[in-house]
Amino acid sequence: MSEPTRDSSGPGTELPTLVQNQPRERWARVLAAPGSLQGYIGLALVVIAGIATKGTTFLDQGNLTNAVGAFASRGILAIGQTLVILAAGIDLSVGSMLALASMASAMMLARADMPPLLILPLCMVVGAAMGFVNGAGTTWLRIQPFVMTLATLSIFRGIDRHISDNVSVGTEIVTESGELSPHSEQFQLFGTPGRNLFEGVLGAGVYYPVLAFVVVAIVFHLVLTKTRFGRHIYAVGGNETAARLSGVNVAAVRIAVFTLCGMLAGFAGPIDAAYSSQADPQAGQMYELDAIAACVIGGAALQGGRGSMVGTFVGALILTLLDNVLGLNAVSDNMQLIIKGCIVVVAVVLQRPDLISSAVATVRRLVRPAS
Repeated sequence: MSEPTRDSSGPGTELPTLVQNQPRERWARVLAAPGSLQGYIGLALVVIAGIATKGTTFLDQGNLTNAVGAFASRGILAIGQTLVILAAGIDLSVGSMLALASMASAMMLARADMPPLLILPLCMVVGAAMGFVNGAGTTWLRIQPFVMTLATLSIFRGIDRHISDNVSVGTEIVTESGELSPHSEQFQLFGTPGRNLFEGVLGAGVYYPVLAFVVVAIVFHLVLTKTRFGRHIYAVGGNETAARLSGVNVAAVRIAVFTLCGMLAGFAGPIDAAYSSQADPQAGQMYELDAIAACVIGGAALQGGRGSMVGTFVGALILTLLDNVLGLNAVSDNMQLIIKGCIVVVAVVLQRPDLISSAVATVRRLVRPAS
């Protein structure tokens, strides 16, 4: 028996005692690499499929910018979802939280004419409060995360529809002169290309949602890899009992990850409203599945303790470009859902080295010549 091997997917976590040189453990180490091998292979396959079927249309900067811009708010949700999954939880309510924050931002803009730079932090506070409710319910009331967030998915969606009377609220407020109001014009910048650091370097610039997604991913990658809090998240997700015996405040970590997840949903809400030029009470439906899929495709283990922000970023890119490739090839929405679901199943299976090693052994037995 060898010494315990440190899990390369996250600092501060250790795999149980491993037996070196066994096929399943070699698979585990490969698949636990930062960003995950499966994620990079998947991204390469999607890019190849896009080039093979649509060529220059797929590679056009405008096409890629629009594709990533449309997915940015879901990518931000995936960052928050990663924190929760790493701590061995799950949050099914992120889509509803985004919708409520989106509606709140549009109403603050349209009915109170509040400046966007005030709306954004207020929405983040609202999102953090919703996330805290999830964290408190799962930690203090000991409700399973799946059940707790399934309930709040319904509650937050209901609040969203109640305050909006099931009516969309536009974010393009026009003055008597026929121009956008100053605050509305500023708000629209959250979801459109405009003057930014990359204007003139990359054509007309990069969507602000894309910049926001990249910055959020970098910040929380550093949180996970460079801070004690990040190590505690991995420890809680990897082995809660061992983490508690090591002095980690498990309850505080669990509440914190849910609160941060909610805060990021509150951040993504105004971005989604600005990108769509309206807040729709039906917005954000199925976003929770995209967020979870990005984490899983990127190598995060649903049982917690393994995964990375790099992997989630790659997983989000895969879903973004997959949506784009399927859309360019006029694949129906129903078929897109089927394909996405199959990809998630494959990603989960690839995280099961025992299944893979068993399949390899079966193939070897079948092809082995009879003695």
